[in-house]
Amino acid sequence: MHSDSASQLPLGIRLNDDATFANFLVSPDNEQLLEILSSFPLPAQLIYLWGAEGNGRSHLLQALCHRYAESGAPTLYLPLLERRDFAPQILEHSRTLSVICFDDIDAVGKDSVWQESIFHSINEAAESNVLFVVSASCAPRDLALSLQDLLSRMQRGLTFQVQTASDDFKKQVLQHRAKMRGMSLSEQVSDYILQRADRSLFDLIAVLERLDAESVQRQRRLTVPFVKDVMDW
Repeated sequence: MHSDSASQLPLGIRLNDDATFANFLVSPDNEQLLEILSSFPLPAQLIYLWGAEGNGRSHLLQALCHRYAESGAPTLYLPLLERRDFAPQILEHSRTLSVICFDDIDAVGKDSVWQESIFHSINEAAESNVLFVVSASCAPRDLALSLQDLLSRMQRGLTFQVQTASDDFKKQVLQHRAKMRGMSLSEQVSDYILQRADRSLFDLIAVLERLDAESVQRQRRLTVPFVKDVMDW
């Protein structure tokens, strides 16, 4: 389910209601990062989050917007992979916002118009106590942006790597979520899911939700053959 908060500019961009700090599946390696990001309020600065796809970067950016929106602060979350759905002109009001999140900034590596717009928005809001948080799949030193001024700004930001959860942690999450749903998930089945599914926690939980629905509908226990049949593996 999605919502468009009154404190977010009406662009048709929706925050995922479930993308909150409370719902973030935090592995031990990411506990310090979560503690920092969930501190309120954060000082105006540029924070750069990077890590593998599916490790929670988008969740954290949206959670930050939710946290500020709860206090009535105006925020803006821009998923740059979907930038064709909105215009760069939205950034003309950057100085009136409290938080601006650019998700997947590496997606604009060959888009000079968006790079210029992002760079100018950061400059214009520099004296307005705006917090900028960006995410990417790579470290700042590996970021490929054609606008060198923007690249330099990214490389001067406060940088954190969102660590990928270990398989042991993913298995614990699967077992915990299954127990919450009243499902019996054996070690054999959880190992099979980890072997065959996409490895992000969010994909794994989506698999579990599908298996839960199918097991209820078919009145079947979770076994390897059943999982193989449902997921077409």
